[in-house]
Amino acid sequence: MFSTQLAKRAAENNPIRVGIIGAGKFGAGLVAQISQMQGMVASAIADIDLGHATGAYEASNVPSNAIQRVGNVGAMDDAIHRGKPAITEDGQHIIQSDLIDVVVEATGIPEVGARMAYHTLMHKKHLVMVNVETDVTIGPFLRRLADNAGVVYTLVDGDQPGVTMNIVDWAKTLGFEIVAAGRGTVFYDDDRIGIPDTVPQRFGFSQEHIERRTINFKMFNSFRDGSKAQIEMTSLANMAGLPPDVRGMHEPSVNIEDIAKVFSLQGEGGILNRQGVVELANSVATDGKTMLDNPLRMGVFVVMRTDHPFTQEDLAGYNLYPGGNGKNYLLYRPYHLVAVEAPISIAKAALYGQPTGTPLPTPVADVITVAKRDLKAGEVLDGSGGYAVNGLVEKAEIARAENLLPLGLAYDVKLKRDISQGEAISYDMVELNEDSFVLKLRRLQDATI
Repeated sequence: MFSTQLAKRAAENNPIRVGIIGAGKFGAGLVAQISQMQGMVASAIADIDLGHATGAYEASNVPSNAIQRVGNVGAMDDAIHRGKPAITEDGQHIIQSDLIDVVVEATGIPEVGARMAYHTLMHKKHLVMVNVETDVTIGPFLRRLADNAGVVYTLVDGDQPGVTMNIVDWAKTLGFEIVAAGRGTVFYDDDRIGIPDTVPQRFGFSQEHIERRTINFKMFNSFRDGSKAQIEMTSLANMAGLPPDVRGMHEPSVNIEDIAKVFSLQGEGGILNRQGVVELANSVATDGKTMLDNPLRMGVFVVMRTDHPFTQEDLAGYNLYPGGNGKNYLLYRPYHLVAVEAPISIAKAALYGQPTGTPLPTPVADVITVAKRDLKAGEVLDGSGGYAVNGLVEKAEIARAENLLPLGLAYDVKLKRDISQGEAISYDMVELNEDSFVLKLRRLQDATI
């Protein structure tokens, strides 16, 4: 029904007007996809580097002389009213514009994401949150703000949490029990200690590709040092109510055909202590160096369960991979298309007032901060994808009981004492930045749970 409604908006010259905060690889990709659609337009981009914002439009064949650089809300509204794409260094100009229908937050920085998200929702605009780093830190609080404002706060379709949530929702709607849900990874034995400097080598990026696609080394390092997968599965956990089975998840090496077997209860030949969890399916073999024969790679999966013999017979007959003594079956999608699919979440929010996925009021998981290497007192932590720490998913009640520092707060905070590699970092081991906006919102969230 999206295409019908969008065609109607196009015919009425009333497109969904989208404002994008952050013009990195995702933001530019979103502009490219929207440029091919009807009934939706990327009206404005905010980025601290206006060259990135300009490049995002130019890559979608917008003439340079048509792009309007604006310095205030009035100028932005004027540009949008005249059908001119607007760029600004200040995301507040997008948030405060009366002509923007949906804001997409795609900076990937918890502090920036917290400010942009809070003000978007206070201005009663739908918010599509690409910034999972912010979501796993204060998502339940933002969801409450959205509910109170009568707008949508949603994770984005196309990214793995949203894509997996679509499958989870499908299975739950049909009465299936969720045994495990998650994503594939490509995680080599030396990835955990990876640093941003090694991104070009590890990904095989040329300098031309790095510049053209505005590659953020720190963000891409989080893809390879394990933190991003942990963050994304925490986001899924808090949308679907699926905690991790163990800290950091099991993340076994597993081919697609074995996923339903491996992610079953131990008593049924699997590795799980309980059902209803988030997990990772590693595409690298147990030697830590070579790829498996038939891995999931960057796809997503759900292992669902039915006790009904008739349905079991049907699922087996339709060639779904089984596990759990014939009661568990695998649903999977071998790809996620990130910015290509993101407009679905924008349309769903604007047309129907519905999220792709939104955190439950009470989180079931958190991303804790773990030392990537031996750290010394006085060192300053640099958050996800940096040189100092990794993130690991943990049950929310354990993270609270052990006073563990959320990864989203592990930015620009100084250590009070030495920390050993692999040690979980608690609040009392760091000097918090009391001026941090995301810290203030996290404290409000903690106080209301």
